[in-house]
Amino acid sequence: MIDTRLADREKCTGCSACVSICPADCLHMDQDEYGFFVPIVSDPQKCIACDQCHEVCPVINNELENVDYGIATYAAYSKNDSLREDSSSGGLFSELATNIIHKGGIVYGAAYDDQWNVKHIAISAELDLRRIRIAKYSQSDLGNTFTEIQTQLNHDKSALFVGCPCQVAGLKAFLKRPYENLICIDFVCHGIPSPGVWKEYVKYRASQDNSGHLPIAINLRSKESGWSKYQYSIHFQYDDEHEYNCLGGLDPFMKLFTEDFINRECCSDCKFKGEHRWSDITLGDFWGIWDIDPSMDDNKGTSMVIIHTSAGKDLFDSIVDNLVMQEVSLAECSLQNPSLIDSAKPNSNRDKVLKQIVVNGFISENTLFSNKQTITTVLKKIKRKIIR
Repeated sequence: MIDTRLADREKCTGCSACVSICPADCLHMDQDEYGFFVPIVSDPQKCIACDQCHEVCPVINNELENVDYGIATYAAYSKNDSLREDSSSGGLFSELATNIIHKGGIVYGAAYDDQWNVKHIAISAELDLRRIRIAKYSQSDLGNTFTEIQTQLNHDKSALFVGCPCQVAGLKAFLKRPYENLICIDFVCHGIPSPGVWKEYVKYRASQDNSGHLPIAINLRSKESGWSKYQYSIHFQYDDEHEYNCLGGLDPFMKLFTEDFINRECCSDCKFKGEHRWSDITLGDFWGIWDIDPSMDDNKGTSMVIIHTSAGKDLFDSIVDNLVMQEVSLAECSLQNPSLIDSAKPNSNRDKVLKQIVVNGFISENTLFSNKQTITTVLKKIKRKIIR
């Protein structure tokens, strides 16, 4: 008789720790009706009632072990202009990841596959880092990442994992013990958008821009329009003649994201953001640096860096010669970055919007509400909101 005790569906983050830990292989990750990854009991007869799925869940057992929080907080950016230009903010992740790779380690992060789904992959070459450094706004499929990292660590190889705060918590819970050869980086997270909605939006953009043919490149944080004061843009490239460009604050998908129509339910009460984290380092755009220290804003991107552990501090110290940096306070970091501390509340029409998009596709003719409003109508009524 099955005895799995998983987190309540509305609280589950989809971190995959329970599936990864199951010794009987009776759980698997699947997508729910809104396109989010959730653990599913695939074979009840295999369950041995070991209760490991319950014990490993970071939502149920949220016991933070990082004890040396608050080592340092910085505004920083890479001196490498081309690297910075190709990064979402200041290029800090790539500088840190490159250091790990040069020491023979492997970097695990989210990348697009050939259909523009977001999945975690392993990178061991510096040239491949671009695949995971560009921003994605979809929950990533972790696959076997946790078990692969465990194998790497147990063979005394170094690993760097970058993911949402809840994914870092899931990995740490799965591993059960600290590893000196593991560094975890999370980021300032507004929420986790539905992979189902993202898939439908890519199809929608292709139908609008290129007769249904998928793009050859996507950049959701292009700096062609600038970076300072949230002026980045969305770019879909199809071929030499077809492309889509839009300021981030005006793009339909990004509007639905920032207005909290399409984010995971647990994001409205996130247990893994705030001052104290499971990660070694937290990175993010340093929105508001133009007011705090204008000398650190040249419109090319500036990163917020919050170091939580001595291991994170050691890695950061190894790259300081490559950076322009200024020490700041935590209060300054959160001033125009409320998502660092606070959860975003779901839009009251969240379920209706998710259901209509995932079931019927992301098309302007979709009926989203009972009063026959369309996506186009809804988006026109959404007040432009700064991406946090």
